[in-house]
Amino acid sequence: MVFKTLLIIVFVILIIGGIVGAVWRFYSAYKKKEELTDECYDRYGNPSVDANEILKYEKGVRSARLSGIIFTLLALVSLALAILIPGNIHQVNTGEVAVVRHMGKVSGTRQAGIYWDFYMTNKYELYDTKVREINIETQTYSSDNQIITVTADLQYTISAEQVDKIATEYGSIEKLESKITSIALDNIKAVFAKNTATDVITNRADITASISKTVDESINKDYYVNVKTIVLTNIDFTDDFEAAVAAKVAQEQKKQQALIEQAQQLAEAENNKKIAIANAEAEAQAATTKANAEAEVARIKAQADQDVAKIEADTALYAGQKAAAIAIQKLASINGWTVITTTEANGDQYTKLYKPDETLVTEAELAVGVKNLLEVYKYEKWDGKLPVYQMGENGVITVVPNNA
Repeated sequence: MVFKTLLIIVFVILIIGGIVGAVWRFYSAYKKKEELTDECYDRYGNPSVDANEILKYEKGVRSARLSGIIFTLLALVSLALAILIPGNIHQVNTGEVAVVRHMGKVSGTRQAGIYWDFYMTNKYELYDTKVREINIETQTYSSDNQIITVTADLQYTISAEQVDKIATEYGSIEKLESKITSIALDNIKAVFAKNTATDVITNRADITASISKTVDESINKDYYVNVKTIVLTNIDFTDDFEAAVAAKVAQEQKKQQALIEQAQQLAEAENNKKIAIANAEAEAQAATTKANAEAEVARIKAQADQDVAKIEADTALYAGQKAAAIAIQKLASINGWTVITTTEANGDQYTKLYKPDETLVTEAELAVGVKNLLEVYKYEKWDGKLPVYQMGENGVITVVPNNA
C-alpha cells in the first residue's frame, strides 16, 4: 500500500529528526553549562563576572534543554503515531475481499478500497477472489484392478458474497482447499473405478468430462466456490500393463499392416482391370473418333464443293445480272429513255423504261431500240479494219482477214 508506506516513511523521518534534534540540543546545553562554569566562576565557585553575564549563560542552557525536550517529545509522539495510525489503515486490493473480525468474531466483509479501523480491535483477513489452482496427484484403480497414477489441475474461484461463511466455517482458504482436494480425489477415484484401463486409454476425453461434471456438482453446492475447470494432466499405468499394451498395439499394428497390404493388392488388381478396360474403351473410342472424323471430312469436303458450285453459280448469275443491267442502261442511253427500277414488298425487282414524255416504252419501240443497240455493239466490236476480198474461181469471193 503506497499511502501507508509513505506515511510510515514520514513518521520515521520525524522520529529520526526528533532524536537527532534532542541529542544535538541536549549536547548544546551541556556545552553551554561547561562554558558557564569555566567563564563565569573561578575555581572556588565564586562568580568572576557580573550577574547579567551569568543570567545570559543560564538562559542559553535552559533554551537548549527546552529545545532538547521538544525534540524528544516530537520523536515520542511520532513513534506513537507511527504505531497507531498506519496500523489502522487497511487496504483491500482489486481481486480481494477482506473479512473483518472484531475482537475475534466475524463482523462483516470489505470490498476493494481503503478503510480505517482500529487495528487492536479489528483484524482484516484477505481472501483472493481471483482464479486459484490446486494440483492433485493420487493413485487409484480401474474396474479391472489396474493401478493408475493420476495428476490433475483444479481451478476455482471463491464466492465473494460468501467469504464471511468461509471464514466462519473453515477459518482460512487453506483449510477450504484441503476439503476441496479431498472431495476431488474421491470423485476422481470413483470415475476411474467405473472404467477399465483400456477405456481410460481410449476414452480419456469422456473420462475428463465425467470427472469435471461430478466434481463440479459435489463442490459447488456446499463449499462456496465456483469450479472453473479440472484437467487430467497425466495418467500413468504400471510398467507391466504398459508392456502388455505395447505388445497388443504391436500385434494390432501387424494385423493392420497385413490388412493394408491385402487392400493394396486388391486395389492394384482392380486398378489394372480398370486400366485394361479403359485402354480397350480408348481404342474403341479412337476408332470411332477416326471414323467420325473421316466422315466429317468427307461431309465438309462435299459441303465445300456445294458451296463452291453455288458461289460460282451466284457469280455467273451476278455477272449476267450486271451485264443485263449495263445493257438496259446502254439501251436507254442510246434511245433517250429513262430506266426506273422498283422493289416490291416480297423482294422482287422490276425495271421499266420511260420515254422523255414520261410514258412507258411500247413493245414496238423496244424492238426498234434493241435493234439500235445491236448496231452500236456491232460498231463497238469492229476494230476499224476493212476486210480484203479475193475473187476466186467460179465467182467465189473469199474474205481474207486483214492482220496488218
